[in-house]
Amino acid sequence: VPGQEFVLEDQIIVEQLGREIVAFDLEGSGRTTERLEHQEEVLWMGSRGRVAMVLTTKRILAATPQSSSWQEQRYRVGESAVAEAYLSQTLALVVTSQRALAFFGTGNWAQESIAPRENVTAVDVGPAAGVVVTNRRALGVSSETGGFFPTGLRVNEEVESVRAFSNAATITTSQRTLLFSGPAKLWFDQNRPL
Repeated sequence: VPGQEFVLEDQIIVEQLGREIVAFDLEGSGRTTERLEHQEEVLWMGSRGRVAMVLTTKRILAATPQSSSWQEQRYRVGESAVAEAYLSQTLALVVTSQRALAFFGTGNWAQESIAPRENVTAVDVGPAAGVVVTNRRALGVSSETGGFFPTGLRVNEEVESVRAFSNAATITTSQRTLLFSGPAKLWFDQNRPL
């Protein structure tokens, strides 16, 4: 429409072309290509904002605009391949049986180990923050500050809702409300009235 400006949200897109995975940089008109390995199959792929991600039977691939190559995280021994990722404009989250992994629009990875008897119960991602909740703790992550920031859950504390926002996340439990602030890299909590 003449006279109107549009903000293009997506800066990268990903396509599978035969045995190659190609990330197209929509800002610089470049592309980054990765060839699938022998007997490697694509389980999921997607892109949004500044992140592109591909989940295969052998590894997790990620790229950003102006990437010179795909970055990868190989599955560990005993770690099952996953077929779902959570994407926002600047952040991608993947949860396996052993790890929570975050890939940022800056091109950096962060990861946090999941203990053997720790079960992931919820995941949510907002434009610049995400949260992974297990039966023992909550892990906040922010693309602004990088890294996972944990807080423990109490015994018999039941999670009722999990929401990620632009650069924050909230968890409502049977006992309190927890708030993760990405810029502060901290969790705050408030007991619920009885």
